[in-house]
Amino acid sequence: MYVGDRVLWLYRYLRGYLRISVKGEFSEKLLNLCAANRITLWNSRIIKGGIETCIFIKDFFALRYLIRGSKLRVHICEKAGVPIRTSKNRKRIGLFGGIILLFVFLKVMSGYIWVIDVSGNEKVEAEEVIKACQKIGIKEGIRADSINPKIQREQLLLELDSLAWASLNVEGSRLTVNISEIKEKGKNEDAPTNIKANADGIIEKINVTAGNCLVKVGDTVKKGDILVSGVIEASDGTRFVKSAGSIIATVTESFEEEAEYEKIYRYETGKCKEKAVLQIFTLKIPLFLGSETQKYNSDLRVSSAKLFGQNIPIRLYKKQFRFVNEEKIMLSREELIEELDNKINKRLEDMAETEYEILSRTVTDTEKGLKINVLVKREMEIARAETMLISSEN
Repeated sequence: MYVGDRVLWLYRYLRGYLRISVKGEFSEKLLNLCAANRITLWNSRIIKGGIETCIFIKDFFALRYLIRGSKLRVHICEKAGVPIRTSKNRKRIGLFGGIILLFVFLKVMSGYIWVIDVSGNEKVEAEEVIKACQKIGIKEGIRADSINPKIQREQLLLELDSLAWASLNVEGSRLTVNISEIKEKGKNEDAPTNIKANADGIIEKINVTAGNCLVKVGDTVKKGDILVSGVIEASDGTRFVKSAGSIIATVTESFEEEAEYEKIYRYETGKCKEKAVLQIFTLKIPLFLGSETQKYNSDLRVSSAKLFGQNIPIRLYKKQFRFVNEEKIMLSREELIEELDNKINKRLEDMAETEYEILSRTVTDTEKGLKINVLVKREMEIARAETMLISSEN
């Protein structure tokens, strides 16, 4: 089919046409009659008892008027064209109107950001990045053209110190936050170090294998004091070394716990209830009635709808309420002391690998309860290596 034929076919299809058969005496005179009245016919052919031809729908009504009173019979064999198809769905105008409104709605909504994705994160949680974006004005429901990727990427880097690089890419109604985290620098195993005290105490044992030891057995040291220096003065100059060794000291530590006589115990009753909220774009629709006045523990679950494997801005929030009762009780002095002793003993269990001696145990009354203080003496390792900062100017 040539281009001209295609254009002619499209023209006829848009106007709408009928394929008709005309039968009767002298049916071939119909061709002359149509030519005289400027009625277009095409694809005409002779059939048994008459002719068959194609005619525009508008001309068909004029043709019926011309052959009125004659013995010619006209039969419609086929209907084709846009007017024919639209007339079948004329009663469904609401459907077409709804489709048009849907396309208008999608067009308008496509100018807003409805989904925020985070890419490239390993240690930093995606929720943390999204919260940082909200602080700088980037959130679901804002216009896409209100985002300035160059400026707001810098603001995001200022919000999160753990990020080394970030970019904001807008694709339709989706914003992708690409990030790169700051990599931790590996420790230099050969860097010069000092050994400092990590607690107050009296030196009991010293075993230094590298460095300049500045203390001796029997010395009293404070937390943060340098025990072994990594700076060694020699005849050939100053050398910096990595200090190494073990220093044991007698340390006195204080453990304190405090509590009140009145206790409030919460326990779950076993009664549960679940409520849901449907979020479509920024509109939240509660799927429940009323509010909860009783005390409860709760868990929140969020489900996001997906289309072709991609998140879409439709979420379902489900919150489970586990109702609890509260009961107030008053402990006796002996019961409260026992409770505080148990707490102290749990803290002392962490020192099970070393021997310790309880020097004192005091019980003091407070306004609403008791306070127990336990003074403990033990031997422990107090050496802590710290990298030296060496200036190139020195």
